[in-house]
Amino acid sequence: MEGLSWGRVCLSVLCVVLLSRPAAAIRFVIDREECFSHNVEYEGDTVHVSFVVIKAETPWHYSEEGVDLVVKDPNGAQVRDSRDKTSDKFEFIVQKRGVHRFCFTNKSPYHETIDFDVHVGHFSYFEQHAKDGKNLWIPEGLLTLVSKGLASSSCFLDLMQNILLHCWSKLPS
Repeated sequence: MEGLSWGRVCLSVLCVVLLSRPAAAIRFVIDREECFSHNVEYEGDTVHVSFVVIKAETPWHYSEEGVDLVVKDPNGAQVRDSRDKTSDKFEFIVQKRGVHRFCFTNKSPYHETIDFDVHVGHFSYFEQHAKDGKNLWIPEGLLTLVSKGLASSSCFLDLMQNILLHCWSKLPS
């Protein structure tokens, strides 16, 4: 049972690594203006953006003025803006691949601390990601290859588990 639980743990970690998507998160202190860049590799990707103004640097200061965030594409064209907000969450579809700029402006006389997150989601067949699968195109023979691969992987893991258990049982106590 020990080997099986470690196998599941390893498989879970592998799945998380393989399914992870590019993301960036940062906490920073802003005086007047701060800009960050993030490369988006594919047109049609969805970029999810969120930020929260955490606190002012001085304990006696409380303000609801918020900050501005302007997002620009690789050509410098404005993609999205968010004005006078203490928090916001939005997404946009990338029209031009490349480095996108995210510029924050603080109009308050006080330094502000901001948590900022960017996550890029990519679908190979973007139009089909939310469909029920009835019209899903699957290359001929792909299901056979996948099922054979899963079966051989399962057999290999069973074999390795048996070998390890056999070796472990032979170890001196």
